[in-house]
Amino acid sequence: MIDTTLPLTDIHRHLDGNIRPQTILELGRQYNISLPAQSLETLIPHVQVIANEPDLVSFLTKLDWGVKVLASLDACRRVGI
Repeated sequence: MIDTTLPLTDIHRHLDGNIRPQTILELGRQYNISLPAQSLETLIPHVQVIANEPDLVSFLTKLDWGVKVLASLDACRRVGI
């Protein structure tokens, strides 16, 4: 039975596409992961979809950095909570 009194929620959310750029930068430094930039301003174009990407590969490449910094259970917990 569906309980209509419960609030709606988004239950299908990928962690890698929902990491703040600042968190990617911090986790990259914490786990010695080489990132495409060393400052927040220069990292954002590499990790955030700002405009339409020309193709799927370009879009997915931006998500790769989020996957790379999920290097431990603690990193996953930090992003997920």
